[in-house]
Formats: sequence, structure tokens, C-alpha cells
Amino acid sequence: MAKLTDLGFSKEIVAETILTTYNSDGQPNAAPMGILMENDHCVTIKLYNSSLTYQNLMSRRCGVINITSDVEIFFLSAFKEANPNAKIPPEWFERAETLDAPKLQTADATVEISIQKLTPINAEKTEAVCDVKLVKATKALPKVYCRALFATIEAIVHATRIKVFLSGDKRQREQASMLMENIAYCRETVNRVAPNSRYAEIMTDLTKRITTWRIESESLH
Repeated sequence: MAKLTDLGFSKEIVAETILTTYNSDGQPNAAPMGILMENDHCVTIKLYNSSLTYQNLMSRRCGVINITSDVEIFFLSAFKEANPNAKIPPEWFERAETLDAPKLQTADATVEISIQKLTPINAEKTEAVCDVKLVKATKALPKVYCRALFATIEAIVHATRIKVFLSGDKRQREQASMLMENIAYCRETVNRVAPNSRYAEIMTDLTKRITTWRIESESLH
């Protein structure tokens, strides 16, 4: 079995992944999620209590960490309303090998995890300590490095926080402003190195969403 360190995980470094779980109705769910490795047998995840992923982990006590560089998966799992019928395609998934959880069929590697304990951080977030049950990796061909890929994923991760922060208190709105500045820099990078690509299309979509969120937020404050 492969180890977390074989996949690039390292202590004190947050790895951006896609976490997949089953909803209460048995439908698969996927969401971008930062993962922190404690050791090769344990990871921690900080979850928003309002998220569907948190609810699923509370009830099912397991999930799958999917490692992928497919920006489309990051985008459509972060903004499910961008999918047809506002649902992630069920054909993306197959059942995990050791747990009652789905995994992405196209993932470069998967890490099946079970919940060891859940500890409240504050009123909004909870830390999940998870045991690693199975690590599997494909023999994917290496890919050339493109700054647009990583800039787009960075922007998607930031954007998932902005809508919440814009509707929050003054400190959160200031955080949203900083994240929007970071996304603007990511957009400049994408438009420079991959102007006529899917990366650029996603950046345009994110910009439109953020503009809508700002207008909605300004009407409330």
C-alpha cells in the first residue's frame, strides 16, 4: 500500500484535495478540502459546521480523500450549481473499497479515512481527526507544469470562502477583500499564460459570482 508521504503529503503543509462522502439520501457528495497530515496513519480536517460534508462525516463517520489536478473537478465540486441540474454527475463516483463512502473514478490517488474523533474549534468549525484505512495510487503519466492550473485551483479555494465572509462581521469582510485581491492576481496569471483556455473560462465565472455576492452583501450592510 502506498503511503501519504508518497503522494506528497507532509507535516504542517495543507494539501488541497477533494473529499467525497455520502449524503443522508445515499447520493455522493464532493467538496474541495484542505487536509493536514499528522503521520502516515492519521490526518486532520477543519470543517465548517454548516457544510454538508460535516453533516455527512457526523452521520457516516467516513469519507475518501481524492488527489487530483483536474481543475474541472475542483470547480464543479465547489460550485455545484454550475453542474447540469445543479448536481455533480453520479457517474463520477464509485464505491470505496473499505468504507461506506464514494470515491472519484478519475482520481490520481485516493485515501480512505474513518473518523477517530470530532473536536469543536469554535461555534463555526470542528476539527476531525481521521484514521487512514487505505491509500491507493494510479500510475498516471507526469504532466507539464502550468501556472494557470494552480492559479485557478487557488482561486476556486478562495472563492468558496468569500461568499460566507462577505455576509459576516467586519473582520470577515476584510478577509473577503484580501481573498478577492488574491483572486485578481490569480486571474491576471491565468489570462497571461492561458488566455483561451478552460482555466480562463472558470476565472471569468468566478469573477461574475463574486460580483453578484458583493452586490448582495452591500444591500445588507
